[in-house]
This record gives sequence, structure tokens and C-alpha cells, in this order.
Amino acid sequence: MWSTMVDFMEVDRLKTLVGSMDGKGPAEMLGAVAEARKELARVESETVLRARQAGLSWEAIALCLGVSKQAVHKKYGKR
Repeated sequence: MWSTMVDFMEVDRLKTLVGSMDGKGPAEMLGAVAEARKELARVESETVLRARQAGLSWEAIALCLGVSKQAVHKKYGKR
């Protein structure tokens, strides 16, 4: 279900970011982790928006993300 909502190009970009950490020093690895975190947050935000547009409830989205309905609504409800 969710795999159809996520742009696989974005997932591939995350895999590339993680793969870029191999053989790097700690500072470079931390930079790659920070970049991956930003990209993942962007993908999550877009996917939550798509899920809402597709009619999913806040409860269903929260279940998929492994958080409470209140947490997901607080984070994304005002957008």
C-alpha cells in the first residue's frame, strides 16, 4: 500500500546517501547522516500529505509511522 505512495526516486536517493558513508571519516559520516535525516523528513512530510489526500485518517497514518494519532496530527495537522 505505502510503496505505491512513495516516489521510488526519493527512496533511491536515501539509499545513495547512506551508501556514501562507507569509508568516510566521522565528520563526513555525520554530514551524510544529517543530509539523510533532512531528506527522510521531507519524504515523510510529502507522503503524509499524499496519504491525507488519498483519504487516510490521522489514526491510520499514525499506525503506519509507529506514533500516536496525536503526535502525527500535531506535527502535520496544520499544513
